[in-house]
Amino acid sequence: MKKHYLLLATSLLISTSALADNQIPNAPAWSTPARGVPTSEVVEPTVKRQLEGSTVSYTQSEIDNKFNAPDWFPNQHTAMPNIVQFGKKPKVWACASCHLASGTGHPESSTLAGLSATYMASQLQAFASGQRIDYSGHMNRMAALMTETEMREASTWFASLPAQQFITVKEVSNVPLTYVDSTRMRQIDTSKTSSEPIGNRIIEIPADKNVVHKRAPLSEFISYVPVGSIARGKNLVQTGGGKTIPCMSCHGADLSGSQIGPAIAGNFGIYTVRQLHGFKSNTRNGALSAMMKPVVANLTDEDIVDISAYLSSVYIKQ
Repeated sequence: MKKHYLLLATSLLISTSALADNQIPNAPAWSTPARGVPTSEVVEPTVKRQLEGSTVSYTQSEIDNKFNAPDWFPNQHTAMPNIVQFGKKPKVWACASCHLASGTGHPESSTLAGLSATYMASQLQAFASGQRIDYSGHMNRMAALMTETEMREASTWFASLPAQQFITVKEVSNVPLTYVDSTRMRQIDTSKTSSEPIGNRIIEIPADKNVVHKRAPLSEFISYVPVGSIARGKNLVQTGGGKTIPCMSCHGADLSGSQIGPAIAGNFGIYTVRQLHGFKSNTRNGALSAMMKPVVANLTDEDIVDISAYLSSVYIKQ
């Protein structure tokens, strides 16, 4: 089975190149950002940086090391498996370097805390086989090189982390002008004071860019969503709105997951947008994905934004 994963994923990545963006048909470009400009933050790479409340310090070079994820608060969790903290050179990054030592992640990746180990392991296998396509290509490349033991260890560890509330959702008509940086994260363009209509978009930015660049385990984010989207999304999620079935049917009454559906509350809005379009475009396949095909079939782009906005505003209580 390992060779099977490698062959399929290698074929996929040869066609797109290892670092190329993979297309999710009809997904809006703002939900699948390409690498943008380097951050304007100037940090001396050899100067030790600190984070409030932490007793450890790292240089920016150490923070950005994909093969040794920063662990600002090691006493807040059990020991990380090697694959989570150090990855596997030369191509498998440390899981925590993107998804963080809290599992909360960033908009360009995803939130893993609150998901079940079984679900995460199945998704790693789907990435490895090519049944699920990662828009950045990174997860397909790395999962194909992971052993089943490493998949299980990473999934079990992230499943042990509690879901946390770290996204503030704000309904607005206009948003600050933004740009996408070299990590695919959206930032406010501080050189401009004007704004623009939000349209049918979700714009997610860090509350404190400096904290995010330290890869703090819990970074606050602001999610700007269209006016009225939360109420419209709530109606679709809870009743189906005459277009689909209520999400609670499979994902649990509080949306924290069930035996047949993962937790879907509290994740980044643009992540949810990507996934719903992935189900519609068949870039997410497999046994569990098959259940989602009829669910998303009649959803419009506006419906998908509304659902994603509402789900980001829901907090899973532990």
